[in-house]
Amino acid sequence: MNKKILSVVIPVYNVEKFIGKCLDSLIVPMKQFELLDIVVVNDGTPDNSAEIAKQYSKKYPNVIRVIDQENKGHGGAWNTGIKEAVGKYIFFLDSDDWFDTEQFSIFIDKIIDTDTDLIFVNSQTYYAENDTYSQSRIINMIPDKIYDANKYDWLHTEHTPNQTYIVHCIIKSELLKPHLPIFLEKVRYDDIILEGLSILIANSFVYYDLCIYNYYKGRVGQSYDPKVRAKHFDDVTTVVKSTIEFTKNNIPQEPSTRRDFGQELYRSLIVYHYDEISREPKEYAEKALWDWDLYVTTNHPDVPITRLVKLYRSLPFNIYISWYKIYRFKNRSIRWIKRHL
Repeated sequence: MNKKILSVVIPVYNVEKFIGKCLDSLIVPMKQFELLDIVVVNDGTPDNSAEIAKQYSKKYPNVIRVIDQENKGHGGAWNTGIKEAVGKYIFFLDSDDWFDTEQFSIFIDKIIDTDTDLIFVNSQTYYAENDTYSQSRIINMIPDKIYDANKYDWLHTEHTPNQTYIVHCIIKSELLKPHLPIFLEKVRYDDIILEGLSILIANSFVYYDLCIYNYYKGRVGQSYDPKVRAKHFDDVTTVVKSTIEFTKNNIPQEPSTRRDFGQELYRSLIVYHYDEISREPKEYAEKALWDWDLYVTTNHPDVPITRLVKLYRSLPFNIYISWYKIYRFKNRSIRWIKRHL
């Protein structure tokens, strides 16, 4: 069997309508296909998703594996996939999404001779509501150029949103495995930790101008839905805390642009969450802000704070939240005007 250069980790739970398309998108020419290690993690799904995946495993036993486990949530499935992966690199793929097969085929050929810690690629979002696509490209990186992650200006270079998330970023397995378990189990928004993880643990990267990942947007119950997020906001706070601790513990010690990025991310995660909580309904935000401020003052008292935090700490809550609504409305209005001028 050829040495595996890429593990594709796919968590499976209640996706029987999507898993076939997801796996079909990975079927590249056999010479390339044999270089893949496709790890499907059955996270205790109650539907037929796992059985569908096992049919693919029977057809391609040297490439596709199905690992059964009791339900641990999306993050728990990712942890299992990382642990079981045997490929040089890991590419995460959610089971209701899919790859562009042609672009993926080109990508496999390119990474045969790649040895950077990270690989960045482009992605696109599919909007089910109106059957349209929107591409998201990495900018300000020269394709095929190998970069030193310690010298690249992570703070002052404009990037596409979510550059380090699964739709854009492929990571060496040997960098991820020592940090297991990376993702929290049985919580939503477990992928928040990816905001900085890849940059903090990598020393080199390359960008390939290929649009591989297709992100499906429009499935009922997806985490991006504001109503779903509001219902599970405690999960957001839990994962943000975990991300803060990981970031703090993995900021490079030697001076570098990567160290500057880590320090800024650490501070931003703490102070920005005040803003996130303040957007929630008033009856929820009052206690959540109190709890968050207690966590910050107890565990991270030396972090520089923003004007918003100072006002929260100095004003009665009702006055603060009224000010915040005006402040947010003003900022949103300015952004709208700038976009439409």
